[in-house]
Order: sequence, then structure tokens, then C-alpha cells
Amino acid sequence: MIWNQYEENYIRLAKINGKSNNYCINQLEYAKELFDKDLPIIYNQEHLCLLVGYSKEYVYAVCNSPNGFYRTFKILKKNGKERIINEPLPSLKEIQDWILKEILEKIKVSPYSKAYVKGRSVRDNARFHKRQKKVLSMDLQDFFPSITFGRVLNVFRKAGYRESVAVMLANLCSLQNQLPQGAPTSPALSNIIASGLDYSISNFIKEREIRYTRYADDLTFSGDFDEGDIIKNIERIVNRYGFRINHSKTRVRKQNQRQEVTGIVVNDKMQISRNIRRRIRSDAYYIKKFGYVSHVNYIKQQRKNYLYHLIGISTYALFINPKDDKMYEYLNVFKEELSRYENDIAFTDSNPHP
Repeated sequence: MIWNQYEENYIRLAKINGKSNNYCINQLEYAKELFDKDLPIIYNQEHLCLLVGYSKEYVYAVCNSPNGFYRTFKILKKNGKERIINEPLPSLKEIQDWILKEILEKIKVSPYSKAYVKGRSVRDNARFHKRQKKVLSMDLQDFFPSITFGRVLNVFRKAGYRESVAVMLANLCSLQNQLPQGAPTSPALSNIIASGLDYSISNFIKEREIRYTRYADDLTFSGDFDEGDIIKNIERIVNRYGFRINHSKTRVRKQNQRQEVTGIVVNDKMQISRNIRRRIRSDAYYIKKFGYVSHVNYIKQQRKNYLYHLIGISTYALFINPKDDKMYEYLNVFKEELSRYENDIAFTDSNPHP
């Protein structure tokens, strides 16, 4: 629908309901800004409830007491520490999915952000830093928890929503005054909120001919630079935007060292780390020689569906470097063994022992 049609229909219905000319002018001025941004026009909180398909009572209950609408559990991080996950219950997740699709995915984020954006990937993030003299990695500490309700509220305000609507949208996307890890809206909101940081960093490094990308909370810089000066100035910019640097994860790697960007080696051609590659090669060799069951028993592998894991990581390695002929060989070994393994299971199930 073009704007003129929307405007005519709105005025006609408003007149039927006894609304004044001034009322129509004010409402349409508000709606036009959202219409031009291809964002859903939401006049008030009741209108938002209608659009997401849930009663006012339910939506107000989520906004007033969100704790009861999440399932909280912990997972182990690579460093052995625990990460708290707050997963929204199905009804709230449906509302958040609507907000993500109809609003957040239509708000532009910086070109430096390579995570959580359609058409961008970890491969794009790494490719930008190939064959550089130095690679500097920095990490934003507690990325999601450091993004408060107020910062989420500002996203919806800047999008053009009036205060009451922005407050309800922000409440539906926040938990305990921060972004919940586990909500589908959190990654997109973090990207939008960190865009200002990206552009400020870009302005600083541009004249120094330094490359920069951000993959979620991972900041990567590459080029020829004085790392001490860069680290000091980047931390200053990061602090200004309400984030903090996790110094324990700051790394500088030179050309004669293994340069990794979000787990991908970028010294020359992009590929997964040497240790992972060696493990894949070893697994492929012994599975081909002795069979899957014998191999996993010998290495005491406790992970269920380990063969699927090997297929997954080999496929990922080929996504990073599609010209890796050896990796194709390893992947074929795993796929052939999976076919034999599944056939053996099917035969055993159909011929039970007496």
C-alpha cells in the first residue's frame, strides 16, 4: 500500500469514529515516519497487543513480571565457566520473533558487524584480515548483560515509536534490566546498539589504515600498527559507549605466529586451526581402517553421535576453505561410515536376538 492510500483510509475511518482534523494530523505525522522506514505503524500499547496476537492481560503480565516467562539454565563455556541462558517460553518467544522480523531486522547495522546479520558470516569476518602484518583481538566483557533496559528503549525511540509503545517493546525484549541471553531479539539489539561503537572505532582507525570488524563481542584489528597505542585508544572508545574490555582475551599475533580470527587461521589461506585439522585427519584414518565403533571405543569417546559431530566440523572446515581437497576426503570417509553404521543398526533392530 502506498502512503496516499493509507492516509485516505485512515482519515475516512477516523471521521466515522468522530475524530477531529487535528487528531488525524498528529497521528498521521507519527505514522508517516514509521511508514517511510518500512516499520509497522503502532499507535499505542493496545494496538501492539493486537499486532502480536496476544491479549493485553498477557502482554502486560510479561512486561510487569518477566521472570515468570523465561526458563533459566546454565551451560559450560570453553573456559570451563558457566553461562546463564534465559530462554523465553513459547508464547513470549513468538512475540519476540515478531519484533525481530517486523522491526529489528529492518534497522540497519554497521557494515563492520559480521555476526547476526543475514548474508554475513564468521568467514566474512575472518577473510577481511588475511595476510596482515599484525592481528589484534579484543573482547567486550559481559556483552549482553552490559546492555541495559535504557539502551534497548533508545533503539525503539530512535526507530520513531512514541514513548508508551517503545517502553512496551523494550520490556518485551529485556529481563532484569539487561538483554537476556537466549531471547531471539537480543543478538539483533546488540548489533544495533553497538553500531555507534563500530562507527567511532572506524573513524579512529581509518586514517591509520587499520582494518576492523566486530563479530558479536569479538573486536578484530589488522595491519601494521603500534599495538600499545591502539589498545589504549580502543579501550577509551569502548568505555565511552558503556562497554568494557576483557583484558584476559586481548591477543596480538604477528606474521611469524599463527594468526587466528574467531577460530579461523588467516596467515595465508583461511582454514580451521591445525589442532582441529589433525584430529579430523586422525579420526578419518582410524575410522577407515578399523571402523567407527572400534575407533570410538578405543579412544573412549563419550560424546553421543560423534560421527555426526565429525561430519559437522568437516563441513564447517569446507565452508571456511572450499578448496580443501583433503577435507573432502575426510568428509567422504565419515559419510560412508555413517551409511554403514546406520544400516547395521537398522539390521540389528529388525533382527532381534531371541
